[in-house]
Amino acid sequence: MDLFLQYLANGVVVGSSYVLVAVGLTLIFGILHVVNFAHGEFYMLGGYAGITASTAFGLPLPASLAVVAAVSCLLGLGAEALLHRGLKNQDQTSSIIASFGLAVALQNAVMVTMGPQPELMHTELAYKAIELGPVFLPAPRALIPPAMLIIVGALFAALRWTWTGRSLRAMAQHETVARLCGVKVRRVAVITFMLGATLAGVAGFMMSAVYMVHPLVGNMIVLKAFIVVIIGGMGSPLGAAAAGLLLGVIESMTSAYLTNGLRDVVGFLLVIAVLLFRPQGLFGRSLERS
Repeated sequence: MDLFLQYLANGVVVGSSYVLVAVGLTLIFGILHVVNFAHGEFYMLGGYAGITASTAFGLPLPASLAVVAAVSCLLGLGAEALLHRGLKNQDQTSSIIASFGLAVALQNAVMVTMGPQPELMHTELAYKAIELGPVFLPAPRALIPPAMLIIVGALFAALRWTWTGRSLRAMAQHETVARLCGVKVRRVAVITFMLGATLAGVAGFMMSAVYMVHPLVGNMIVLKAFIVVIIGGMGSPLGAAAAGLLLGVIESMTSAYLTNGLRDVVGFLLVIAVLLFRPQGLFGRSLERS
């Protein structure tokens, strides 16, 4: 039982990072209907921004987090201009291809500037640990789930009770009607991409103290995010949050009780099962009902 609880805790930690990345991805899809395959690069660049701010410049963690958020917002702003505003009147395939191109461009830009070697963020928290009964977690890992709950909880509250949140939900329901009701569609699109990029960047920042960051790390992350979005339901932030934790726990248990080689396979098997038996996902796809 003690080992089971440890594996469960490890799964929740990894699943929390999936939640942040997938919620941002499903916001972009649910509101703007843009399939963004460059979303994993937001995670990767958030990790590098955090490592540079905290290690190279010696900034404390809160200041490093602010740097990551600022960099992520700028990335979201640029991505919206390229993938949504620039291709809004084109076939959806154009934005998919453009997102692939953006991902490759960002990967190679980081490869040139930072080099191919993996990097890890070193902080004073790395030498501290938290014990909860039989569960032992280094401080950088232990802080990820509560940080995720705070961030996602604040996001859900904003979607429910603020004018900007209601505008986002109105856009998800019907863009034309939202425009007639006074919603500034252009501003909503920019905010959506900035929110999505920031969530992914913050996830990359937090996980950079746990796993190595390298220019290609976003490839697997974006696949995991799409797995989570499909399982939870396209366009459902609540579904993405639940499915992200579920995937993290299942992967951890698979590594512990079966073999580590099946860790990345189990998610794809879940996607196949969901598409066969519940193609709308566990929580449907309606952002306005999330």
